[in-house]
Amino acid sequence: MPRKKKDQFKDQPPLPGFSFQDDVSEVLKEYKEMGEALDNMISMGPVQHEMENEFELCHEIAIALKQELRAMGVSREIVCDQVNAYLGRTQERYKQTPPLCRKPLSKAMLDKMIYDPINYPLDSYYLYAFQHVCKGFGVVNAILGAVGAHVVSGEESRKFMKHRAQEFRQKAQSLEKSIGRM
Repeated sequence: MPRKKKDQFKDQPPLPGFSFQDDVSEVLKEYKEMGEALDNMISMGPVQHEMENEFELCHEIAIALKQELRAMGVSREIVCDQVNAYLGRTQERYKQTPPLCRKPLSKAMLDKMIYDPINYPLDSYYLYAFQHVCKGFGVVNAILGAVGAHVVSGEESRKFMKHRAQEFRQKAQSLEKSIGRM
């Protein structure tokens, strides 16, 4: 190999995750240990969540819904009207034979769902309607919280992407400066 090509790669950093000074047997041993640890994690199964039973989950969702309703700052009657409008429920449609919809949501029904979620659990279509009416992520975050996740709004996502773009610009500028010095 000509001398010029040897010098070309002299200042390059080593490959990530592997150092040529390490013994190959040590690196293989580390990878085997990581593989065994991964196999152990898979065999143990999913991590148990903190909920004792399904009733506790019903309470968590009801609390999240109650907080969403408070954050809206409107009465529960108005929320019921908005949910009924979203689902297309009216008394006339309900009283037709056969009914064209379920019974419209009333304040009394909503109160039972919020304050006694064990005996009156929230149906999934109500969760969907409440999500649309409240425009918040509290109920969805309560559900996703069981797996350690949460919802990010479009605005929060754009802020994050803007921040990442600024970081990349700074990195690019520093790389340009370092290349310019060579």
